[in-house]
Amino acid sequence: MADGILGLGSSGSTGLNQDLIDKLKEAERKSTVGLIEDQLDKIIEEGGEAEKLDAIINKVNEFLESIKPFDLFISSGVSAFDQKSASVAGSSALFDAVDVSSIDEGTTTVKINQLAQKDVYQTNSFADSTAQITGGNDAGDMLILNQTGRPVYQSDTTVASTDLVDASGGGSITINIDGVDKTFNVTATTTYQDLISDINADSDLTAKLTLSGRLSVTSADEKTALTITEGLTTSIGLSLGEKYSTEGKSYDDLAADITKNSNYSASIESVGTDTNRLVIKSTDTGLDNKINITQQGFDIGLEDAANNTVKAQNLQASVDGIDYDVSSNVLVVGGLKITALEVDTVDSSSSISIQADTLNLPDLVQDIVNKYNELVSLVDNELYSAESPVSDKSSLRSMMEGIKSTLFDSYGENKDLNIFNFGINIDKSGYLSLDTEEFKDKLENNMDDLQSLFTGVAEHRGLGTQLKEYVDALDSFDGLLTKYEENIFSRRDSLEEEKTKAQETLDNKYSQLAQQFASYTAIITQFEAQFSGLKMMIQQSVSGN
Repeated sequence: MADGILGLGSSGSTGLNQDLIDKLKEAERKSTVGLIEDQLDKIIEEGGEAEKLDAIINKVNEFLESIKPFDLFISSGVSAFDQKSASVAGSSALFDAVDVSSIDEGTTTVKINQLAQKDVYQTNSFADSTAQITGGNDAGDMLILNQTGRPVYQSDTTVASTDLVDASGGGSITINIDGVDKTFNVTATTTYQDLISDINADSDLTAKLTLSGRLSVTSADEKTALTITEGLTTSIGLSLGEKYSTEGKSYDDLAADITKNSNYSASIESVGTDTNRLVIKSTDTGLDNKINITQQGFDIGLEDAANNTVKAQNLQASVDGIDYDVSSNVLVVGGLKITALEVDTVDSSSSISIQADTLNLPDLVQDIVNKYNELVSLVDNELYSAESPVSDKSSLRSMMEGIKSTLFDSYGENKDLNIFNFGINIDKSGYLSLDTEEFKDKLENNMDDLQSLFTGVAEHRGLGTQLKEYVDALDSFDGLLTKYEENIFSRRDSLEEEKTKAQETLDNKYSQLAQQFASYTAIITQFEAQFSGLKMMIQQSVSGN
């Protein structure tokens, strides 16, 4: 600002200028805004309360991770005491664990006698896949597919849901399932949607319209065979098989129609120069998925025995002498997943030997000790340091008291087990140590008590289970650390708001003061000008004498 405004007179003899206002404002800022900033800095600056609490939360989470292997209800279902090691022999089967905790120890021997296979068919060869299929030009010409273990019944006619089932007069459709007749009446006004709704109202049956517009009916389990009798004036041709019209269709069209059904795959395969075949496969392996094919009104070779290039068959295997004849190449036996890879010879087999694996237990317990000591050190530094920015020390004390109470408590059915019975010691400063040799001795000779102490059972939960629950709750909706963190954020936001208001008040005050000083400048300047004229007149008067 120019001296003419806040110089307070051309000579500035009064000392009322901008520099003075800035000094006054800065002095007052230190006692108002500055005090708020000091409180705010203790929260948000590097090494401040927020950073300290964040470090403690991270350390608590590290401690939590060290405890989790000893939680009875661990999300993976495999605690530190459920670990298993395995050795495998043979190449006919691949072994994997579905549920490690339920796998029986010992050796499991598998012999694969036959692998499960899909059903695969090919057509006679053709040159152009876009050409219309030879024959099959009439409305009734179609390819009919059905799988042995999945009987589906479809109508010959294609319709819309609003079409009438039998406009000529009606009648009934009777569906027999497991020897029980279920009759569905059809009037001259019954639509296909009406009939579908009636059938679906029966819990044993399922009905729908396919993408191509055929009425499709199955048992609810999709496995039970049905016997369907039509008593209609005009038959809709509801019979066994999934039906694909060939009228006006090319090989490409037919392949696309079949592939829309997730139980089959169909593709055009180039098998030579200008030579193609339509190949149809079952999606899944096994005899239940064997495809039975009928070519109605045309013949492209799908019913030729030689064109059934791979025949559906079940897996035949024995596991520990027990014979299995199933559709899949995967078996699950006692928590063990067995995938058949190849057929064994007379003298070969595959085996897996399972044994309990406790080698990592000392390291896992040592990790708990280490993480606990690190947490104690970090918290103690804040609790007993006069320099600590932490304001809510009572929450930290409560947290540590809860952790120590749980960690040092007694467990087991008779409440007679604690960590000090198994090689863990505590020094006068509150830090833990693990006597590895003593722990290994207990591990070898007293495994049941060790497991009761650390994981326990549902009725008598161990220290790992209870400690995990307590530490996990610290950072929950109502947890101590969560509440403390929310309090810090709340105080930070309040101080930020308070700082903004204090700064605005200060700025407004000194803006008004500057305006007042500007007014004083104009008055003093006027006085100085008047005094200057008077002074000149006096000087002239004196010199005239």
